Amino acid sequence: MNSKRAKSLGFFIPILLLSTLLTSCGGNDMKSEKAIPDFSTFIENENLDDVSLKIYYINPFILTRAPLSIDGLIGHSAVQKIIIDGNSLKDHIDFFSQINADVLTPVKKKSHLNARLCYVLETEKDGKILEVAMNGNDNSIFVNGLEIKDSVIFYDVIEPFLTENAIKELEVYFNRGCQE
Repeated sequence: MNSKRAKSLGFFIPILLLSTLLTSCGGNDMKSEKAIPDFSTFIENENLDDVSLKIYYINPFILTRAPLSIDGLIGHSAVQKIIIDGNSLKDHIDFFSQINADVLTPVKKKSHLNARLCYVLETEKDGKILEVAMNGNDNSIFVNGLEIKDSVIFYDVIEPFLTENAIKELEVYFNRGCQE
């Protein structure tokens, strides 16, 4: 009976190891695909009246005692907040469909967030759909918690909703030559 058990274990252990290896391959790519929803489907299926976009930012030149988390940014005394309702989003919602796994290139060396600009797309029913926070080292961006390389699309998405004054304050981000 012990030899049967040993043979069974000898058969199942390699299969278990192989399946573990196969499911863990491409971990970063798999994370990046799961970091954001499919916005084309989201736009088709969602009642945009229930959707809102909230943009939080502080002047990038304001000094803080420590790097800011997203909550630290939102709670900061100098934070500026812009809220866009679903009706105002309708004309520019297609920008969100440009955010897909192709623009989510995970960074090789992880860093810490120092949030100076953050935006959240959310629905009343599902809560946060997309949370984008800037910046990590080398201008990395945090998308739903995944640190990725900088991409201009993340600025293009919110630019139509910013005031002239906000664009002027944040021009260091918009004009820094993001990689595409």
